This record gives sequence, structure tokens and C-alpha cells, in this order.
Amino acid sequence: MASQVPDPPVQAPIAAAPSVRPSNLTASLRSLGALATFLLVWQFAVPWLGIPDYVLPLPTVIAHRFAETFTLQLHHLAITAVTTLAGLAIALVVGVLLALLVVYVAALKSVIMPFLAAFNSIPKIAIAPLFVIWFGLGAESKILLAFLLALFPIFVNSLTGLGEIEPDILDLSRLAGGSPYRVFTMVRLMHATPYITDALKVAFPLALVGSIVGEFIGGNRGIGQLVLAAQFNLDTPLVFAALVSITVFTTAGIGLITLFERRYLKWRPSQRVR
Repeated sequence: MASQVPDPPVQAPIAAAPSVRPSNLTASLRSLGALATFLLVWQFAVPWLGIPDYVLPLPTVIAHRFAETFTLQLHHLAITAVTTLAGLAIALVVGVLLALLVVYVAALKSVIMPFLAAFNSIPKIAIAPLFVIWFGLGAESKILLAFLLALFPIFVNSLTGLGEIEPDILDLSRLAGGSPYRVFTMVRLMHATPYITDALKVAFPLALVGSIVGEFIGGNRGIGQLVLAAQFNLDTPLVFAALVSITVFTTAGIGLITLFERRYLKWRPSQRVR
């Protein structure tokens, strides 16, 4: 009698895993829908509540004023952008260098950390007039304020990214023949880059605040001065239009950092396609 070979077991089809996150298009449509709803409520609720235009102008009035003063806003925003980016760049360099100093010279941690933490607790608006006295009404005082506000988050995140690495990973890198330079560039720096980009998302708006505060305290140019002049003239639509310009600039800066992450940090878990 011929032996019968049993049929192979039939495997049940594996169901596709449900999508964890909605598509970018769906998320964008939801955000646009929420924004449109907010603007519509604003447009019709303000006249119904009887709020004067000099207190809360309508979105259509703000849009018209924004279009009228677009060139003027662009001129002042460019000046603020220069001081903001200069202060942010200096904070990035100094923050990373200080973090490296603490990582490689552990004895300095007990000196640098308390000093920066104490200095960060001082309200920068309170010392802004001193910077104007010391450095004048030029760009120097604005750059210094932007630098000081952006320094601490960059330093703390850089210190975490450069220092909080498993010792086994460092030992394995050295056993594989990695020189101190290659261990730094391929292990420590790669591990710290996501922390630094996350810090930049926080530090960029802070640097912008520093520049604008410096323009409030002393200066004759910049988007902060434009807001101040509009406030003195009770030009509330221009104040809101300038705030829109500031929001667009901040969103664009954070968007560029996010694009950098998607382009060069694809290995991050948050950037993997699910």
C-alpha cells in the first residue's frame, strides 16, 4: 500500500496591520478645516457681539491690511530674520561646544550646569535694557538676546544626545577599530543630531522672541518696531497682520528643520514609514 503524504497545512492569511497614523493629506485637510472654521466664527461672531474694530478687527480687514503693507512687513521681517538667525547660529555653535566640553571633561559639569541654569532663570526682558545701553540700538543687542534665549535648550539637548549613550555601544565601536574621531562623528554626533534638531525647534521661536524684545526696547527697524508703531497709532489690523507674518516666518523655520529630519534622519523611528 502506497503511503499517503499529508497535505501541507493551510495558513490563514495575515490581515494587514491598520495604519497607525493618518496620511499627511488627511492631517493637512483637517488642519485647514479647523482654521477655516475658526476664521468663519471670528468673521461672524465679532459683529454679532458688537466688538469694535480697533479692539478685534475682522479677518477680512486684517487680510486687506496685510496685502496693503506686505512690502513694508517684508522689509522689517528681513531685518528681524537676520538677527534671529545670527543669534540662533551662535547659540548652536556655543551650545554644542559647551556640551562637548562637559561630556569630555566631566569635572566641568558641576561648574557649567549650575551657571547656565541660574542665568537661564533670569528674565531676559529684565536685562534687555542693559544690552541696549552696552551695545547700542544696532543689531548687536538683538543678536545677543536671541543668542541667550536659544542657548539653554540647545545646550541641554546636545548634552543629552552626546552623553547619554550606552557604554556598550562605545566599547563596541572602539573594539571595531574606531578612532576617537570616528567614534565621535559616527556614534556620538549621529546619536545627538536628533536631539539637536528637536532643540532647534524650540530655540528658533525663542531666538525670534529675543530679537523682537530687543526691537521693543530699543531700535528703529524690525518687525517688533513695526508692531510697536502700529500699536501707538491704534492700527490694530496692522498689529494682527504683523503677527501673521511672524507666525508664517516661525512656521517656515520649523518646517525647514522638519524637512531636514525627513531628508537626512530617515533612520529615526518617528521618520520611518509605517
